[in-house]
Amino acid sequence: MKRKSKSLHAIGNEAGFTMLEVLTSLVILTVGILGILSSVNSVSHYQRHSKNMTLATMHATNKLEEIKRVATNEPTGGAFGFDYLVDDGAGGYLNGYTASDDWTRSSNDVVDGFNRSWFISVYPSSAQTASQSFLIPGAIRMVEAVVTTTWTDEKGESKNVELAVVLHRRQFLGTN
Repeated sequence: MKRKSKSLHAIGNEAGFTMLEVLTSLVILTVGILGILSSVNSVSHYQRHSKNMTLATMHATNKLEEIKRVATNEPTGGAFGFDYLVDDGAGGYLNGYTASDDWTRSSNDVVDGFNRSWFISVYPSSAQTASQSFLIPGAIRMVEAVVTTTWTDEKGESKNVELAVVLHRRQFLGTN
């Protein structure tokens, strides 16, 4: 019988968690889970930002490469240089571009929700004289192409990527 009373006595002395300990544990657990959820949201935002930056850069690069291709690989029978690139006529690359002056042509489009605008201008701009304009393509030695891709992120902020290249007129040395 004594044995039985010892075991009953031991069970009576064992204590569980108090309500305060349980509530404290739940608060700590909740704060930890909220921290993890906040970091997941932040990681998700930066992944979307990175994706948009990559796509915007790709769209800008594609347009720059198109301009470079046209400038260096004129159609068969065309004159080497910028004649085809800067020709505003019906057959030229710049047909339909906006002409803000004799030295600059621009255009824009929308690709996959990204606004893309580009400018092609005589370079350097300080040398813009009557002989260095799109009106006289053979006199142009260099042109600058600038492509800007813009978009609005999920927070409503405007973002952009801008790429530029300066192209030199191709010249061939012939032997007579």
